[in-house]
Amino acid sequence: MLYAQQAAQVQRLQRQAQLDAVTGLPSRRHFLGLLQQRMDAAAGPGLALVLLRVQQLEGLNQRLGFEATDRLLAALGQVLLTYVDRVPGTCAGRLNGSDFALCLPVAGVARETAASLHLALASAPALRNGGANVAVGGVDQVQPTSSTNLPIDVGAVLAAADAALARAEARGANGQEPVVVEVLQGPSSPSLATMPGERAWRAQIATALEEGRVQLQAAPVLNKLGQTVHLECRLRVQRQPGGEFEPAEGWFALARRSRLLPQADLCSVELALQAIAADAQPRAVSASASSLLSPGFIPEVASRLARAPASAGLLAIECAESLTDAAVLPGLAAAALAWRPWGVRVGMGPMADLARHLPALKAAGVRHVTLDARALQGLAQDATLRGYVQSLVALIHGLGLTVLASAVDDAAQTHALWELGVDGVSGAAVRPAEGAEGAAGSGAGSQAG
Repeated sequence: MLYAQQAAQVQRLQRQAQLDAVTGLPSRRHFLGLLQQRMDAAAGPGLALVLLRVQQLEGLNQRLGFEATDRLLAALGQVLLTYVDRVPGTCAGRLNGSDFALCLPVAGVARETAASLHLALASAPALRNGGANVAVGGVDQVQPTSSTNLPIDVGAVLAAADAALARAEARGANGQEPVVVEVLQGPSSPSLATMPGERAWRAQIATALEEGRVQLQAAPVLNKLGQTVHLECRLRVQRQPGGEFEPAEGWFALARRSRLLPQADLCSVELALQAIAADAQPRAVSASASSLLSPGFIPEVASRLARAPASAGLLAIECAESLTDAAVLPGLAAAALAWRPWGVRVGMGPMADLARHLPALKAAGVRHVTLDARALQGLAQDATLRGYVQSLVALIHGLGLTVLASAVDDAAQTHALWELGVDGVSGAAVRPAEGAEGAAGSGAGSQAG
């Protein structure tokens, strides 16, 4: 009973810190973190971003009153939430008083979605009765670059979508349909015609995995004293012989669609065990939910652990995806049970509604959970957000689990996370303390294969 009350309090704090009170949509800061996550994972067909603007909002407030205008905005939020509920991977948010956003997990549907949104909002009773006009603009085919497969900057995508939205407003002022969607093109984002077809991508990834053209890139996860908890390892794949080793942003999404993740995750485990044998540094690798559910994956990992028992005790394997499938939790439990004899620590990556799932994760044998710092932007300045994180960390520690945070890109956020009790932090802003025992840089031991 006590845990249920504490979890409910954490969920209330989360809503206060991350959601807009009027519409129930993620606030600007939280949405931008979600958008960054989607863009980091984009590959192949990419994704799309649609922006909506309630025109002359101040006039609506004066004419309808604040309460009626809030009901109108809440109705707009509900329309966006229907897309989020129906299409996995979609996210929506309120960017400011009059601007809203919808991120679509695939490219090629932005124009159709924008037109459908405009029609739905025009016919929504609250908006129609209030006399609200909504402009819709956006960009499609948001993709990694062709040379590095790195996602383009969130700010650049928002700027392009905002420019399309401004043109949509101008069209509406001229009596035309206020909907503009453009294909995002340029040196940082080529059109689909210039990208390899999905079959070619799959063949490149499969061949690279089979030929061992892979390596691990490691980054230290540090505690408050600047000591290394472990090295957080991510697999890079050389799709083209002699080419660059690409991070997951360039290949993960297509590998998942092509059912190649179990093979990729086995490569990560093998490379990590080899690296641990060479330098005795603890390491953590990711295993996708689809890998945990793939027949034979868990025993395949166990066989590799059995061949390297000394290294296995310094290995952590973290499920990289949320519990979107009810079968994932039993998969986690089966993995923890099968790998426990060799001392492997099983972890859980960033997930929604974490507080509700914590007892089940504990029962499954999970030893640590990881928070995505991109969803906690502004932590150092936002007292409400800090209160939520502090309560969540206390809840996790109360169950005897370790809490880590990844993708930290701001020194102030790093300090705030440590002050709130997070056990380990990784990201661009994290640096080992000079002379700290066990500290590890990103040089020696950071790559294998």
